[in-house]
Amino acid sequence: MKVLHLISGADRGGAMTHVLSLLGELNNGPDVRLLCLGDGPLARRAAEMGLPHTVLPRRFSAGLAGVRGAAKESGAEVLHCHGSRANLTGALLKRELGIPVISTVHSDHTLDYLGRPMARLTYGALNARALRRMDALVCVSEAMAETYRGRGFPNVYAIRNGADFAAPRREIPREERSAVLGLPVSAEDILVGAAARLDPVKDLPTLLRGFAGCRTAVPLKLVIAGTGPEEKKLRSLAETLAVSDRVFFPGWVEDMESFYACLDVAALTSRSETSPYALTMAARYGLPVIATAVGGVPELVEDGANGRLISPGDAEAFSRALADLAKDEALRRRMGAALRDRGERDFSLTAMGERQREIYRDILQNRG
Repeated sequence: MKVLHLISGADRGGAMTHVLSLLGELNNGPDVRLLCLGDGPLARRAAEMGLPHTVLPRRFSAGLAGVRGAAKESGAEVLHCHGSRANLTGALLKRELGIPVISTVHSDHTLDYLGRPMARLTYGALNARALRRMDALVCVSEAMAETYRGRGFPNVYAIRNGADFAAPRREIPREERSAVLGLPVSAEDILVGAAARLDPVKDLPTLLRGFAGCRTAVPLKLVIAGTGPEEKKLRSLAETLAVSDRVFFPGWVEDMESFYACLDVAALTSRSETSPYALTMAARYGLPVIATAVGGVPELVEDGANGRLISPGDAEAFSRALADLAKDEALRRRMGAALRDRGERDFSLTAMGERQREIYRDILQNRG
């Protein structure tokens, strides 16, 4: 089975993690190759991992020609797209290539351009049309798959983001966290962390308000790792809430292993999610989480058992959950261990790879 995966070489975040993890797992199965539309962090990481890949020209017309040539030269049986640019490229080539063209839905495309009306009317509209031309969609949670089936999309599959739970975890003593993060964090602080795009769909204002409203004698600090259009707004809100001395914005963090190894609690307050790697990473490191009960989050997090679930926008509930976890180390350890157990059981790389192989087989059989 020959499969080409197509994605922007400049992609990063959850989509990048999914694609690289998946191809690393599939390299012992289907004949897979990665096509990167332009150079960037994803393409460089693929090279470091030794994954078979080709960097195509960034210019759209040249990239289109490059995908066409690679598909015909390799004898590809499936073109697997990730992201809006790849989706548009695949949709335009679908008839000419004569093979199934599918897309993995890493986020709800109707919410991808919140707060950016012009981008939504252009890139968002083109991506929506491209998705309708796909032979199949692969959603990274059952909840998101149900959403797309409800919107009338045929041939929708679900897969869970997988993590390598067998890989060694980084161990960082509490007294060394400040040096590792480059932030003023003491050994006594309870460190809450969130890794996310600074984008409206992540609803980080709720995280800030919930953190500011937490009443506990335990010293708390919050680190929000990521970049995006809302950074200025979020920094201003932290000042308004009088927590700017306890909230840090380090920007994009490359070493996410060290980031999670330094945390005591992981947080996610998104309005919409599929199966966020922010939570599977928390599970790898045995961290308790406070997360909104959206999308595929409840497929991993069970409220009260291995974390706390809150409603979107409920800053008060976040404050209460954080206060409970901050003051009780035994509770943090118990929930974190339970989350890791759940992740190892159902969110492994092996399970993700086997599910993707099943999807390819089903698509090709149905086409025949």
